[in-house]
Amino acid sequence: MTSQTKSLSEREAGSTYSDVLEASKIATTVGFEALDVLDDIVLNALMPEFTDPEDDEMFADFYTSQLHIRIQRQNRSILEEKVYQVGGASDCLIRVESLPPLIGDQCPPGDTVGVQFYESNFNPFEYSNNSKVIQADIPGLSVKCANRTLPVSNLGEPIDILTRRENKSLDDVVYIFNSAASLGELSTFPFFAKKNMSSFGIVVEFNSILYPQPVTMYLSKHVPPTTDDYNWTTTLPVSNDQLFSIKWINNTFLTADPYMWHLPGDADIVNMTKYYVGVQFGSEVDVGSEDVVDFNLTVFETSCVYFAEEPIHLWQSDGCSAGAMSNMTHMHCRCDHLTKFSGFVAPNILDIQEALSANVLENPAGLVLVLAVFGSYLFLLLFSRKEDRKDITKVGVWILPGHRLNSRRDCQYLITVYTGFKGNSGTTAEISIVLHGFKKSSPTITFRDPKRLLFEKGSVDSFLVSTEKPLGGLTHMQVWHNNAGYSPAWFLNQVIVVNRGTNETTYFLANRWLALDEDDGEIHRIIPMATLEDLTKFRNVYLAKSSRDMNDGHLWFSVAGRPARSPFTRVQRLSCCLTLLYSTMLTNIMFFGRGDDFDPPEPLSFAGVEIEPPISLPQLMIGIQSAAIILPVNLLIVFFFRNSANRPKTTTSRKNVGSQVTDSTIEFSRNTPKSDETLSFKALNTPYSYCPADRPSVGLRIRKNNDIVASSAQPAVAAKANDSTVKGNEENAVPEKNFTLPWWVVYLGWLLVWSTGFVAAFFTVLYTLSFGRAKAEAWVFTFVTSFFTDLFLVQPFKLMLVAMLFALLTKKPFEDEDPRPAPLEEDEEYLKPDDEVEEVQSGRRFGSATGWMRYMGMSRAPKYAPDSESPEEKRATSPPDEAELAEARARSAEKRKRRAAVLEVLVFGLFVTVIMLTAYQERSPLAFYMTQNVKEHVFGSTEELPDIKDIPSFWEWVTDSLIPATHSQDWYNGEAYPSDMVLPDKLTHQLGTAQLRQVRLAPGQLCETPEQMRPFALRCTVAFANLKADTEDYMQGWIPYNDTANSTDTIPTLPPLTDQDSPWNFTFASLSDSFPFFGIHGTYRGGGYTTILGRNMTSSATLSAYLEQYNWLDERTRAVFVELILYNPHANLFSVVSIVVEFTQLGAAFTSGEVVSLRLIQHDAVLLLALRALLAAFLLFFVVKEAKSFYGQPLEYLCEFWSWLELSVIVIGFGSFGVYFNAQGIIDKTAEQRRSGITVFEIYKSAVNWFQIYTYLLAFLICCATLKLIRLLRFNSHVYALSMTLKKSFNPVMKFFVIAGIILMAFTQMGNLLFGIKLQDYKNILTSLTSLCTMMLGSFDFDALVDGHYILGPAMFFSYQVLMQFILLSMFMAILMDMYAEESQDPNTDDLQMVAFVKDSTSETVDKAKHSLLEVRKRKPKKTEAPDPKNLNKFAVFLHELDDPNRI
Repeated sequence: MTSQTKSLSEREAGSTYSDVLEASKIATTVGFEALDVLDDIVLNALMPEFTDPEDDEMFADFYTSQLHIRIQRQNRSILEEKVYQVGGASDCLIRVESLPPLIGDQCPPGDTVGVQFYESNFNPFEYSNNSKVIQADIPGLSVKCANRTLPVSNLGEPIDILTRRENKSLDDVVYIFNSAASLGELSTFPFFAKKNMSSFGIVVEFNSILYPQPVTMYLSKHVPPTTDDYNWTTTLPVSNDQLFSIKWINNTFLTADPYMWHLPGDADIVNMTKYYVGVQFGSEVDVGSEDVVDFNLTVFETSCVYFAEEPIHLWQSDGCSAGAMSNMTHMHCRCDHLTKFSGFVAPNILDIQEALSANVLENPAGLVLVLAVFGSYLFLLLFSRKEDRKDITKVGVWILPGHRLNSRRDCQYLITVYTGFKGNSGTTAEISIVLHGFKKSSPTITFRDPKRLLFEKGSVDSFLVSTEKPLGGLTHMQVWHNNAGYSPAWFLNQVIVVNRGTNETTYFLANRWLALDEDDGEIHRIIPMATLEDLTKFRNVYLAKSSRDMNDGHLWFSVAGRPARSPFTRVQRLSCCLTLLYSTMLTNIMFFGRGDDFDPPEPLSFAGVEIEPPISLPQLMIGIQSAAIILPVNLLIVFFFRNSANRPKTTTSRKNVGSQVTDSTIEFSRNTPKSDETLSFKALNTPYSYCPADRPSVGLRIRKNNDIVASSAQPAVAAKANDSTVKGNEENAVPEKNFTLPWWVVYLGWLLVWSTGFVAAFFTVLYTLSFGRAKAEAWVFTFVTSFFTDLFLVQPFKLMLVAMLFALLTKKPFEDEDPRPAPLEEDEEYLKPDDEVEEVQSGRRFGSATGWMRYMGMSRAPKYAPDSESPEEKRATSPPDEAELAEARARSAEKRKRRAAVLEVLVFGLFVTVIMLTAYQERSPLAFYMTQNVKEHVFGSTEELPDIKDIPSFWEWVTDSLIPATHSQDWYNGEAYPSDMVLPDKLTHQLGTAQLRQVRLAPGQLCETPEQMRPFALRCTVAFANLKADTEDYMQGWIPYNDTANSTDTIPTLPPLTDQDSPWNFTFASLSDSFPFFGIHGTYRGGGYTTILGRNMTSSATLSAYLEQYNWLDERTRAVFVELILYNPHANLFSVVSIVVEFTQLGAAFTSGEVVSLRLIQHDAVLLLALRALLAAFLLFFVVKEAKSFYGQPLEYLCEFWSWLELSVIVIGFGSFGVYFNAQGIIDKTAEQRRSGITVFEIYKSAVNWFQIYTYLLAFLICCATLKLIRLLRFNSHVYALSMTLKKSFNPVMKFFVIAGIILMAFTQMGNLLFGIKLQDYKNILTSLTSLCTMMLGSFDFDALVDGHYILGPAMFFSYQVLMQFILLSMFMAILMDMYAEESQDPNTDDLQMVAFVKDSTSETVDKAKHSLLEVRKRKPKKTEAPDPKNLNKFAVFLHELDDPNRI
């Protein structure tokens, strides 16, 4: 019993796992094991065999005050029903139909059979997580066979259990209506369900003899029932033959109430659902009768559960239901088992019919979420389709304009360039490379293309080039760009070169920037050939794996980063994301809240250390079940989309050109070598010719066996094939076999997308409708928060972790799985000819950031004629000049510096804005007026405190002022106000009652009177100190407990006014949440001797008189606190009032007090949460930024004033977060106590104190952040001059302050010694220093100094003013003015050119934007020709030119 009591206290404190709960669990388990041993001893050793076949009354009863046990031996031959209880002591019983169904075939014929019935008046399983729902006695029944306990389940006839309710079990789930109704009329009464899946019992009590008419009951959800529209109905009384009854002792029966309507649990009762019950006495024919029936209607709920032990240790309800005999005093439960074994976690129950009939407008959260997701999908679908169409131009092998392609295959190279995925990794510059081999080096190869944008972020660009002679094995390569355009910076990932003659693949790994303002500032790099060891290095494998997983493997992120060559389009990926999200929503809401029904996992002990597992077995089961629902269909959809073949095109006759086209193929090699293997490359036998740039170029699909395997080779390169060459290469090639599904499978994928998405979204909405509005909104908030947290925080971390493990564990290169380029679809088209390039380019130019940069920052290179070269091309044959690069690098660094300064100003300005919005959004402009109003009522004045001089005047103020001010009086018309806990303004309410708390000195002699003065006074007292405070408990009148036996006086007792602790007992305060009070004559910690006033004026006055009569305040009292909490619901403001009266050893009383008004409960909680999230993001950004600055130059960083200011912002910012969350936790605690009717002033006071500290930190944070703006605005000449003046004058000013401080302290001590005993302004060092500082500012009382001493007072005043005002202050100004004049003479600094930089950059960008818009408007539409989807005519032209012998 003791362990259960401790467990109950732990549960009430909110604990879900503790040592006490674990100990209680062990104690309960051991106790029931002991009962099993007792069963075995009694049944098998102490009870004899049955001698009479009809005898079945062999039992043993065991009694304790809280536990009753009967061990009864059973006779198998008796088949009648059994009722088990402990005779004379039971409040419970259990009835079984007969014994054989319980035993079944589990017990051999010769073994002893018995039962154990126990009844516990307390909950022995209090350690369970959901034991708070148990509010009844706990009966139990187990069947024994020999020394075994038999499992019993799935009984055909349920077991009836009748148990007594606790007295408080119906406090929250019972409704009692006293009413009257005329015969035939329908009366309706509303009530709320308080438990899920409980059973209703509705009882009608009236004079049935006087009114024998039947009673018709109606019940409906949400709306009042009518005789025609209702959900359930019945007619009472229940006939005798239908009444449920249980056989009782002496052949009597327990029978259900005929006027009780039992509504079973399968009616889908949901928590906080509003129901209406209708009562009609008689029928409609009785309408008009003058008979009125007085009746009582009682509605209560009953929930039946059983305790499932291993492994979950929780109360469960499956298999049990409430019975018809449940009433206000007892519960009737019917169960089909005694034990239960299961490893499956059932989802939340969904009543589809009920959900479909719900009003969506009353609970729109789920529907809004589903529609918002679908709307976002449609919006992103447009951009995804646009990007898919742009990807068409990024695939395939391209031949450079004006390039002459050598027919020798060993001179042909397929170069694939991979641009990185970093921010701004694409370039607007033209890229050039030189390949170096063992034999020769290639000429400069410049990659350009007027028809598309090359080298964008994440792009893979392939080019087919040739050299005059073979280069041999490649050793290294040079790569550079011309630094042209607005954004020339380029991040090169790698370059792969494949020799078409030898099929040799060479890797050049870079992973470096080619940029003036990134990395080392170089735009020309020499990259050596990568060996197998280089390819398997951790860095290279990690970068390749992480990039691939992020941009292709991860479903969500790949929507933005999908490789252009992947057949899995962005639209398909986005649609898969939609289906996956809807499926996740469904499984999430199916198991929402189910994990809380289980005990937390037991800690694991390893090497003496206990480790708490992060997840329990049921929670793991929920995850497995969710995955089993989500993964199959979504993986199948992705599998269909990724592996479906292209739809075959309808073939057409080619009468004119069919005989001229040679079908052959270029097959792309894998991007990763496999040690000794070489990669296949099927050759295109290309003639020695080139494609002139002034000829129309077409997109060419090169075919072999009617399968398109390569796309968009820019010039048409097809001629007569050398049969022997082709055959030889085909024999050496190693064909690749890629698994593909039929083309029509993609339609199955789309069917699954829409069907799965619709079903999941539909049932998600149904679940939210069945949950009720509060639970549905809680689920929506939880799901959205967890989704975005997982997507943006957890998933990137997982990807990096997987890539890291892959790089560490795998010692082979990471293979690029990019498939071959896909053919054109029906709604796609080839690249346009040159006369349409400009029109196409203008449309694409503004479709991406790189396109804008390329247009805004550079002019496109002119078209190259076949026999001419532009100046740009001549310069591109070698890297840019180093001198020009150095100058450009300096300009870039300057621009970057100024750009960073502008960005810093914007970011910090936004940061300050967020702080201000956060600070002022929580504050109310009415707080000041609330404080003034409270002071007016409680203090009696807004300016002055109560005039309390001694203890009698304190009690007089309490009786005459405090009590009337804190309790409502009558209205102006004499009517009483309904609540006594309201201030006279009828608007401000008390939360609880006013509290009186005193601190006092401990008994005994705390000081000694000087020996010379003892004849005059033997006793003395001292000032208050915490070490001398009294903390003992006393009886009434401060009589110590150990003096009771020596006392002969009659000790009166405290009148029964309140349910409080004795005012003579000391109450200790919390060390973590209590704050000291700094009074005039001491510092007082929390705690003390506390009492509270009554809830009305009479009881408060009685208590005040009682405390005054028995000297609650006496000569040992050093301070008394009057504390109360007020709330104005109209302004949503709380006020904490504290009045402190200090009684000193001088005999005088000093009064001080404060009123703090603030808003503890925020209306705009979502907005404040978003602002705090932004504030946290800013602080994390500043932490990273300052960490980089510190590690770069630690000494210089620590010597900079602005660095310390920045650190102050970070530290104060995170400190404010910690204080806020602590204060919010206390506020939530106070909210819980308000709901339970408990009001503790210390908790409210602690919340207010922490919130005040949070406000102070916000004030310091705003101050520091605003000061930082001086640093950010340094490009202004005046601000710069002021900041530099303060910086350079720091040393002389500090020396000046030392001298000034010495002089000031000299006059401070003189003032204190001269006037300390006469003038309040000079009573101590601190007040004396304050007075002299204010005197220097012009605020002084000269007459008071004269009164202090008519000679020394004026002398000190004039000497101080002359020295400080005329000498020291003039010297201070001279120091500052000299420094300012020196700095203002040299304003030509880099910081002062920021404004000009911003103006020039803005005007330049605006001018270019205007120019581009004018060009677009001037462009005239051109006449379009008939489409040639197969480009057959252009093929014919090219093939005819290629056959011309004059061109060779």
